[in-house]
Amino acid sequence: MKYDIFKTIKKTLAVSLPMCLMAFSSVLTSCDDYLTLYPEDDIVDDEYWVDGNKVQSVVASGYRYMADNNVLRKMVYWGEMRGDNVDYSTGGTEEEYLHDANILSSSSLVKWDGFYKVINICNNVIKKAPAVREKDVNFTEEKLHSYMAEAYTIRALCYFYLVRSFGDVPYVTEPSDSEQKNYMVDQAPADSIVNCLIGDLEQYGIQWAPNDWETEEYSHGRITLNAVRALLADIYLWRASDIKNETADDDYQQCVNLCNAILSDENSTLVFSEAESMYNDVFYRGNAPENIFELNFVTNGLANSSTSTLYGNTNKSATPHFLPSQKLYSLYSENDTRRYQYLQLNYASSSTTPMVSSYRVFKYEGQRPASDFGTTDYVYRSSSSYANWIFYRLADIYLMKAEALAQLAKDKNDENLAKLSLHMCNVIHSRATLEKDTLEMGQISDLESIVLEERRRELCFEGKRWYDLLRKVRRDGTTKNAVDILVSARSGDTQLFEARLSSEEAWYLPISKTEMNANPHLHQNSYYRLRE
Repeated sequence: MKYDIFKTIKKTLAVSLPMCLMAFSSVLTSCDDYLTLYPEDDIVDDEYWVDGNKVQSVVASGYRYMADNNVLRKMVYWGEMRGDNVDYSTGGTEEEYLHDANILSSSSLVKWDGFYKVINICNNVIKKAPAVREKDVNFTEEKLHSYMAEAYTIRALCYFYLVRSFGDVPYVTEPSDSEQKNYMVDQAPADSIVNCLIGDLEQYGIQWAPNDWETEEYSHGRITLNAVRALLADIYLWRASDIKNETADDDYQQCVNLCNAILSDENSTLVFSEAESMYNDVFYRGNAPENIFELNFVTNGLANSSTSTLYGNTNKSATPHFLPSQKLYSLYSENDTRRYQYLQLNYASSSTTPMVSSYRVFKYEGQRPASDFGTTDYVYRSSSSYANWIFYRLADIYLMKAEALAQLAKDKNDENLAKLSLHMCNVIHSRATLEKDTLEMGQISDLESIVLEERRRELCFEGKRWYDLLRKVRRDGTTKNAVDILVSARSGDTQLFEARLSSEEAWYLPISKTEMNANPHLHQNSYYRLRE
């Protein structure tokens, strides 16, 4: 029998805040053999670490808390809502401030407590799971290594979001195992944290992560070797984008190598099907062969209120917080199936007439008609949303490789690398246009824009656009080109918006005032220190 026992955490890291009570009936999948007992919170007593099943349950709680609004919704906010793919609809004031580069440290949208809760869960596993081998003869070294790989990778994923969003952040690798233990942690340099993440993933993730798990849901919803490779490739791509990185080409090549390892895996398969169902398989149904790592809501009965609230669900007249920008819509050709797979006409509340030139996100919550629906109209998920959240899928791997190759081609003036980069883009573009359209390149210098635009078309609303633009800022050493991209997607007076983003430091979020009060060792990002 499973016990649904998550209680209010009494004390976490001083850089974090207490969490609210959470209850749930299943963590990752509906399979009864996954968990027998859930830990009560992210502070797990030593008495808990007695057998392998309990190690497994702690690992599973890390996935569970990532799926919570306090983490997943922030991933969407930080990675997507700051860019040019969306405009706010009826979002709250804080959402408008975030979108318009006017966010303040008092906003709840910059609180990072949920991420440090997941990190603390992972720290518990990393420190305490090895000793369980001495207490449980059935807890094999293989199982231990698999769980450790999950913990290291999930922790790295959380820190990667924090570094890209805030810059320097506290880097904590020891668990908070006592309610009296007080963490007053300085911020570590972002570059140093990134280096540590690479080291952990290469030493533990790559070496220990399993190729797959016993079920399809597990293999997509838990860390596998390809999930580690995907995250590591992403981190190398980020590190390479630093204009001060004198060995950037080596990092770009590492990204390419990791992408190649994934692409050569026989289990890695792009979804190719009829236009009406191709992306249904990836986003609506979930756990498609293309998907490398995703949070499984489909099979666990846990509702995903993050995408449904921010993007809308259930019916045509539901009001989402954010709508696709007109600029994004215009990027798709008439032959591009993503134009109607990812976006749909928007409807005003209680109206059956679509609004002119107004669209809504359809990627997660809606599905094109298929034979099993027996309708010519598109449909939305009924009642609660169970859309999976996909961190990495094969299309992203093709496009990460394309970006890395584009930079190598530019640095080396290598036409062959440029052609290969363009080919990677065209694999994804041609799939979307059903082989009717292909991308063309004039000069090698055109490649960066081609890749970024294709990533925007393919990966929109997946929490990646802002970080794509940040990589460009880091490569250019200036915000100008990226700001021009953002400004072009906005209407009205953009002078204030441009002024706010004129400094690279403004591209990072302010440290939450609540976190600053909890930990006096923290220092505010300089841009906001001067403004507030």
